[in-house]
Amino acid sequence: MIMKEIKDFKVLLEGEVKGEALVSQDPLSFWGGVDPASGEIIDVHHDLRGENLTGKILCIPYDRGSCSGSGVLIEMVKTGTAPAAILCIEAEPVLALGPLIGQKMYGRGMALRTVSKEEYTLLRSGDIVTFTKDSICIGE
Repeated sequence: MIMKEIKDFKVLLEGEVKGEALVSQDPLSFWGGVDPASGEIIDVHHDLRGENLTGKILCIPYDRGSCSGSGVLIEMVKTGTAPAAILCIEAEPVLALGPLIGQKMYGRGMALRTVSKEEYTLLRSGDIVTFTKDSICIGE
């Protein structure tokens, strides 16, 4: 596999991580769309329904829903079922709030970055994605 590198990104929550990408073209609501106890996507209308996002690099174009999603993400950080990172095109501040509070309360959080629509199209489920301080690499 040829390694692709994304250099044009914005860091919303720091973190250097490596994991398997779970990529969707649909927005996701954590409130009612994800089971915080298991990390499974339970939204019956979502294309990733049945997938488990624990430890994965969750790639969604943007989040959907209200501030209640932050509470779900805090619970996921607490129980260890959170994704390792979220990568999206647009992220509302409330998406970062849950992992940020989880970091403060439980000493663990998750990385959050945004990329352009063009860069997002490079991602595929199953890709290994690595966040370093200076880049996002896709591939081994």
